[in-house]
Amino acid sequence: MKILNISLLFVIIISIAACSGKPETEIGLSAYPSDTTAKEAPMLAKLVAEGKLPPLKERLPEEPLVASHDFDGYERPGPYGGTWHRFHTSPDLGTWKMVAGYAPLIRWKFDCTGLEPGLAKSWEFNEDGSVLTIHLRKGVKWSDGHPFTSESFAFYYELCLDERHQYNPPVWCLVDGKRMEVETPDDYTIVMKFAGPNWLVPLWLATGFWWCNIYNIPKHYMIQFHPDYNPEYKDFIVFEKKNLPHQNPERPTLWPWRIARYEGGGYRVELERNPYYYVVDDLGRQLPYIDRVKTSLVPEPQVRVLKVLAGEVDCQYRGMELQDLSLYLKGQKRGRYKVRKWESTAGAQPAILVNWTDPDPVLRKLIRDQRFRKALALGIDRERCNEIAWRGLLQPQAATTSQEGWHFADAAGQALFEEWKRADADFDLERANALLDEMGLTKRDKEGYRLRPDGKRLTIVMDVPGSKLNRQENDQGLIIAEGWRKLGIDAVLHTPPGAELGLRRTLGEFTISMHGEAEMDLFTYPDWVFPTLPKYWHPKVGKWYETGGKEGEPPTGPMKKLLDLYDAIKREKDLQKRHQYVRDAVRIHIEEGPFHLGTVARSPSLIVVGNHFHNVPKDGILGPWAIATPATSFPEQCFIK
Repeated sequence: MKILNISLLFVIIISIAACSGKPETEIGLSAYPSDTTAKEAPMLAKLVAEGKLPPLKERLPEEPLVASHDFDGYERPGPYGGTWHRFHTSPDLGTWKMVAGYAPLIRWKFDCTGLEPGLAKSWEFNEDGSVLTIHLRKGVKWSDGHPFTSESFAFYYELCLDERHQYNPPVWCLVDGKRMEVETPDDYTIVMKFAGPNWLVPLWLATGFWWCNIYNIPKHYMIQFHPDYNPEYKDFIVFEKKNLPHQNPERPTLWPWRIARYEGGGYRVELERNPYYYVVDDLGRQLPYIDRVKTSLVPEPQVRVLKVLAGEVDCQYRGMELQDLSLYLKGQKRGRYKVRKWESTAGAQPAILVNWTDPDPVLRKLIRDQRFRKALALGIDRERCNEIAWRGLLQPQAATTSQEGWHFADAAGQALFEEWKRADADFDLERANALLDEMGLTKRDKEGYRLRPDGKRLTIVMDVPGSKLNRQENDQGLIIAEGWRKLGIDAVLHTPPGAELGLRRTLGEFTISMHGEAEMDLFTYPDWVFPTLPKYWHPKVGKWYETGGKEGEPPTGPMKKLLDLYDAIKREKDLQKRHQYVRDAVRIHIEEGPFHLGTVARSPSLIVVGNHFHNVPKDGILGPWAIATPATSFPEQCFIK
């Protein structure tokens, strides 16, 4: 009994401490070093003094990358130390990779106007764009101190050409169906040779976290799991598991913070500073400023709200729902944080995808009639979608990409975009019914539903996520189905599990589906406008393009026009002409579309920043992943004080 009472007392004490509301980041912060003349973190300087780590000069490259900070919100160089507390929403740490998993050869600028150096200090094409030469920084090292050289990329591409491995040659390496050749004449030079002009490759190398985390492989570590180097392995199963940079603490990384602990399948993850990180601040001081990161898996949205309100989050870029904005605003003083609203640049939340290659031949013929797609668009009550699903906070419009995209930066581009937003964005049941009548769909069954040309009821199955998976999209699905039923279309909602929902979309086994739409760079993420991959509204035409005509269905009509324009983009050296080709494609969407239908758009993305957390941009873009924000703001410059 006495033991029980002691145990109970211990639990009570722990509970009181946990509920005290005083975040760990405010305990002992004054003890952290504040001398900004120090060139490296004290925890690393101590290891150097003990002979456990080489001096800083030997850990940095000859020409370190200097972090840029041309944004409103940067205050000054910060002190070293502290722990960054946050949460993640999925075990793959996708949202963290967008913060500090971005170590590409070439980087996107934070303002999304173009590219800047990364691991590569420079790059150039030959005259006709068929050869790209990349020059790496000398002296960059992996987190274990091993040199980072051109062999990393060469090793990656060897895996792409190895049919035993899951990697396929990347889509950007193909020209006229022919793969690129890769040469590494020395440790610091990568030469990519193509069958013809391929001017977009630097953008592909810079795009979102998925590419740089794939092509930067620590060969010296990974070969121990490669069947050609270690006879213990007969396949690549262990290799692929060990190569996950967000799960394997032993795998060397180029990130500012390396994985130190990965517990419970990603339930708790701890990261600590990379002693060999290749980026410095304006004063030549090695980044990051913050020593450690502790992040917890919190899949339940309301638990995330409670963590923020309790002041348990130092800085969080993703994972907050707009519906909880009022709660976050009310809790700012007590939680000792500020709410910032960045742009999502979303052009549709969600886009209603109409399958151009519907497996039902009768529906396919109807869908390819522009009048039918326009009727569906006219049957969507966007104002009601906004009020019910989004509390009136968004903007009803047609489905578009991101208005801030660099293709539309000038006045002419913005005028075109405004026209795109208004195209097929009205709610007019009378006009919609007239279009369907004009198509000859005038016969109806005894329940009032229109009949197809083959005499069957005109039924459309609409794939919608369940309310627990996405409440807003589920609500909008109900509203859209109601509108279409008023047109005499039997709209049936189908709510498969999330994985099946995505699979049906990729395989083209749907008639109507949904997906959020936003993208800043249509050169490297073209699929909302150009049918280049098996996804969204063009799964089988995209499959044809992706496989060089071996699978899928060949493009006809507007699909062929769009793909011809995208091929012209890849061959075009002049950037402004490439932008014009994108605008020409948007014109096709306006005049021959819609190919996917709009609902509402332009929600803000919520950011929570603790009052003690500094150097966070006051505004920016979150949403499109190709431009890798907020990583392009160098969050390793953030500091705690």
